[in-house]
Amino acid sequence: MKPSSTLKSSLWIALVLTAATGLAACGTAPTEPTAQSAAAQGAVAKDVKVAEFQTLMAREGALLLDVRSDGEWAEGHLEGAAYIPFASADFNQQLAALPKNRPVLVYCASGGRSAKAMQALNAAGHPEVYNLLGGIRAWQGAGNAVVHTEPVEIQ
Repeated sequence: MKPSSTLKSSLWIALVLTAATGLAACGTAPTEPTAQSAAAQGAVAKDVKVAEFQTLMAREGALLLDVRSDGEWAEGHLEGAAYIPFASADFNQQLAALPKNRPVLVYCASGGRSAKAMQALNAAGHPEVYNLLGGIRAWQGAGNAVVHTEPVEIQ
């Protein structure tokens, strides 16, 4: 056999094996919905301004979540907020454990950490998550008050 025909045969065999492997993989799709499929099915992850955030806070069942540090929490927070510090070692696990049947309204000091938390919540399968643009600074800048109470227990 000539070297060129051996090469052609080898390429042909490789092509057939690649096609067979690809077809076999097609039958192994997950049967349960994943976080990615939830996000692809119309999940909401939206940055909102203070006025819209206030409107969302009034919704029945909305979960208000502060993700700032302990020191920032002690300086004051939004009334009715639950608290999971962004710097927690198990932050993503705590987010994933939140009830998925409630819209989550998340904020931090200026909107950066809460934007990351919003994406993590959405990726964990939370179908409706809103981030306060500008964070608590924008909230206070709009003339809104903060409180100094214990965090709301998440149910």
